[in-house]
Order: sequence, then structure tokens, then C-alpha cells
Amino acid sequence: MNDHDSLVVLNGSPHGALMVGEADGRIIWANQAAHRAYRGQNPDLTSMEVDEVLLSYRELRRSAQASVIREPFVVQFRLHDGSALPVEVFEQRYRLDNYGEVSLLHLRDAAGQFGVLKQEERLRHLLADSFGATMIIMPNGIVRYVAPSIQHILGYTEQELLGTNIRSLEHAEERRQVGAFVRAMPKDGTSKRMELRIRHADGHYRHIECTIRNLTKNPDVGGILANFRDITERIEAERDARRRAEEVHVLARYRTMSELGSAIAHELNQPVAAIRNYAAGCLRTLDGPGGLEQSRWALQQIEGEAERATRIMRSVYNFTKHKRVERKVLPVVDIIADIFAFLQLKVQETEATLVLDVKKGLTAWCDKTLIGQAILNLALNGLEAMKDQPCVRRELRISAANVDAAFVQITVSDSGAGMNSEQLEALFQARATTKEHGLGLGLILSRSVVSNHGGKLWAESKEGEGTRFYVTLPRRSRKDKVLSFVQ
Repeated sequence: MNDHDSLVVLNGSPHGALMVGEADGRIIWANQAAHRAYRGQNPDLTSMEVDEVLLSYRELRRSAQASVIREPFVVQFRLHDGSALPVEVFEQRYRLDNYGEVSLLHLRDAAGQFGVLKQEERLRHLLADSFGATMIIMPNGIVRYVAPSIQHILGYTEQELLGTNIRSLEHAEERRQVGAFVRAMPKDGTSKRMELRIRHADGHYRHIECTIRNLTKNPDVGGILANFRDITERIEAERDARRRAEEVHVLARYRTMSELGSAIAHELNQPVAAIRNYAAGCLRTLDGPGGLEQSRWALQQIEGEAERATRIMRSVYNFTKHKRVERKVLPVVDIIADIFAFLQLKVQETEATLVLDVKKGLTAWCDKTLIGQAILNLALNGLEAMKDQPCVRRELRISAANVDAAFVQITVSDSGAGMNSEQLEALFQARATTKEHGLGLGLILSRSVVSNHGGKLWAESKEGEGTRFYVTLPRRSRKDKVLSFVQ
């Protein structure tokens, strides 16, 4: 094997190798392992003197009073960042035509770090162009490795993040939860996902989806492998969609009020007409015999009718002014009570019977107005479905019961004609409506409202037996948080 072939073999060795000119002590050749160990921005070690890399090498030779040290010796191999690794050196002497006397120094890592450096370099090549941005994080939060692509996501360079504590970039509100999640990670390398906020280099927080694996026992990784993906645009789009949906729900409330308009006008007309008649009677009898007592009675009736009108108008105002979504744990009876005045008006108009079977003590975590609107819409659909039935068969029933420890179920049923399987299947599809002037949006919006609360809305129906709508809602708080964990 000639000298060139020998250098080719040495270049692929996991151990370092340097060729040094005897005359000036400069490095004239270095293999890949030596370059990887040095890890400088410019890995060309041939511009350096050997004492800059192998600390006190030539001084050791002088003290040994030998041109070649026959036994292996240990010196410090200086890295680009100023730190040093202990290496065992074995020296051979050669003569090259272009360089004269040279020393070939075989470097074996005395601390076992050359193998780690080689593994890390292999991992770096593997992960540098991976999807998202990859980090290796020690259990104490210190970043040991970061792929270059992190700059596209968080704006930091590799050098800025290496050695820093990733916990300092997490949003303060989520730090404790993230810490608990990481500590609970399985140690078998199973991947888990979480969403959290991390501070960008520009100072703003970005929403990040992070897939992490505990690979502390893996010799090629030796830490927690984390892959970051920026989902800020998705989160903001979802928020914008929710805002738009809430605006549609507000418009739907006004549409519901429009459908109830005739019943409301009829109901208000009665107390207003009564007030007018009682007032006219007062004026006629006030100066006559017994007029004072009759007027007092008439004024009491006027007060009662005015209170009745006020209750109706207050219900309309509260229903239409609602703009902000505010979820609370509420008694189901309160939700029904909020829409009862409207239900009663429409039930009277359609000459139906309303049966309420909602026990006290049942609770639901929801926005009262939005869920009330959804239930009211289901009830109005039921009344519409019974319009062709004889009056004695028009029964609208609203009941509620706990499903389990997590959910409560509200059922709205009617005694209408029912639906066949095809009609039932198309019930929640866009533009599906049986109303002459309907838009087919009510049930879609109702299902959207219930779904956004973490519940479900579905229907069951048989021809000739009526239809039942089922609404399930969480019984306890399930507040939406930016941080969420996905199995």
C-alpha cells in the first residue's frame, strides 16, 4: 500500500490523524475525524501550528529528548470553542518529497469523545434538513444540539441556542405544565405531541407544535429529541374562524327573533291593549261613586300588564345583545328559563303542549345564550314539524339527564310526522330545510355551537312517531388553553 492509499484509509478512520512538518511544526494534513473534533467554522486545520491544536506537544518532545516518541503519550486536543479533549498520541516518522521530514500523529480519544463527536456529526447530517426544526435537549433543559432550520422557525441561530435553557423561552403561563409533561414522558422512546408558546427572536411568542421523544438512553442521542413545527398561522386562522362563526351565530339570533316576531307582536299587543282599556276605565269612573276603589283595582291590573310586557322586552333584549362568548358551569334549568318566554309564545301560537322535564341539580359547562339559542332552534323545528298534526297530538317535550360523570344530555322531542332514513341522513347538510322560507342553516349552526363546547348534537326519527334531538354538553369546566397535549 503506498502513502496515498494509507491516507485514504486514515481519512475514514473514527480516530483523528494529523501530519505535521518537522521543520516548522505546521499541520499539512488532517483526516475527517480531526476536522469533526475541532468543529470550527473553517475546518481546514492545515493553516495552524501543531501546538495550537495539540497543546504542549513539541514541548513534550523536547523534554523527552527524542525526535520521535516511541510510546503513546497523552496531550490536550484543543477545540474551536476553546475547550479541550484528552487524546492519546502515537507518533510515526516519514519523509515526503514535497515536505521533507514529517510526523504522522494518530490520535485516540482518551475520554471516549471522538466516538460521540462522530455520532453527533452523523446525527447532524441526518437531521439538518428534516421537517420542522430538531433539537436535542438535556433533561435539565439545556440545548445540546439544534438543526440549522430552527432559524426559519424561531429566528435564532444554532450558536445562539446551543447551551441555553429552552425553559427560558417558554411562555411563563405554560412552563409548569410543560415541565410536568416532560417529566411524565415514557422512557421507551414513545413519541408524544404538545402545543405551546415559545418566544421568537423578535420578542413575540409563536404557537409551536412539538413532537418529543425521551431518548436519553439512546447512545446516538443521549437526550430528549424534540421536533418543532410553527402552527401560529393555523391557530390564528382557527381563532378568526371562531370569531366569524360567533358573528354568524349573532345573525342567526336576529333571524330567530324575526321568525318569532309575529308571536312577540301578538303577545305584546295584549298587555298594551289591556293597559289602554284599564286606563280608559279609570278616567271614566274616577269621579263617580266608588270610582276610587275601581281605579285602584284598574291601576293594579295596569301594573301587572306592564310587568308582563317588560318581561317580554327584557327577554328580547338579553337574547339579541349577547356578543361575547362566556362559558360557565350553569344549571340546565337556568338555560331553559332563559328561552322559556319565547317558547311559551310560540307554543301558544301553534296551539301545542309544552312539557318540561328538567330536574334541579343538573349542570352544563356552556355559554348560556349560545346553547339556549341552539335548544330554541331545535324546539322551533319541532313545533314546525307538528303544524300539520291535530292539536291534541302537538306535544313538545324538553328533558335532561346525566349521561355519566362527564356529560349531561338535553333531549328535544316532538310528536310530528317524523322522517325517513334519507331525510334524517341529510338533516345536517348545508341548505337542507323543510321550511318554505328556510335557509337550512339553523341545524348546522346549532351543531357547530354544541361541537365548539365539546359536545355532540344528533337526531333520531321514525315516520309517524316524531323526532328526537339529543344534545350532550360537558358537566364541568373544560376551559380552552393554548397548551394542549395530544396522545
